[in-house]
Amino acid sequence: MNKIFFVFFFLVTYCSSYAQSVGDKNPILTDRFLARGALFIPLREVQIGVNGNVETEITEDIDFDETFGLEGTQVTLNLDFMWRFSKSKLWSVRGQYFSVGGEKENTLEGEIEWEEVTYPAGARVKAGYGLKIYRILFGRVISTGQKHELGGGLGIHGLSTDAFIEGEAFINDASAGFRREGVSAFLPLPNLGIWYFWAPATKWAFSAEVDWFGIKIGEYSGGLLNVSPGVTFQPFKTIGFSVKFHYINYYANVDQKNWNGSFDMLYRGPSFGLNANF
Repeated sequence: MNKIFFVFFFLVTYCSSYAQSVGDKNPILTDRFLARGALFIPLREVQIGVNGNVETEITEDIDFDETFGLEGTQVTLNLDFMWRFSKSKLWSVRGQYFSVGGEKENTLEGEIEWEEVTYPAGARVKAGYGLKIYRILFGRVISTGQKHELGGGLGIHGLSTDAFIEGEAFINDASAGFRREGVSAFLPLPNLGIWYFWAPATKWAFSAEVDWFGIKIGEYSGGLLNVSPGVTFQPFKTIGFSVKFHYINYYANVDQKNWNGSFDMLYRGPSFGLNANF
């Protein structure tokens, strides 16, 4: 009798569990609005050129992290969202924002030329840079099912970046006193994007996003590669937790009135986020 009861209980439990797994979808596949706020901890590699060079470098770009002691990670806020705005939920708009940067005072080991200004070896200077990213992507679902969604679209990355060096400067070997030289630019970079969700259970989902583009338009040329795989745990109906790894590379040659030069910025590292969906 006990064996019969055990077998009956097992079959009922299994069938109920199977029915739920078949009938229910993970909210990441069904909800109209998904938002995420996360702490992003990137390792930075930043090179910036302004018609200048480091004495020992072959390239004209200045490695800001190594030259000015800005190596290491930084904790910053990363925000992103997805809104399935069409009635069918096949069309969506996605957005992202984060900013990184830093500044530090350091003694130069080699001479630096920044446009027409020279900062000699041994000089005590302060330098810094900043980058703000605004990303919008309009996309459509390509394939969807009980446990997955594949989509792609077109979008634009808005890059607001700046850099500066300040300290005792020389022009044509003559002291120019304390000088602060800075550059700034805003670059819109179009991009192709693709995303994929795989949700094997109602509480677990895996995701991957890729943005890429390379282009030359008028006064600038540049490109980007943004790759973000991640995993989400959904213990509550509208709240979840996620971990992602980000590989983000932006590069450009700039020919503008307030900046004639280039930059190559690479950020890679994890982010730990709180998700909301409804």
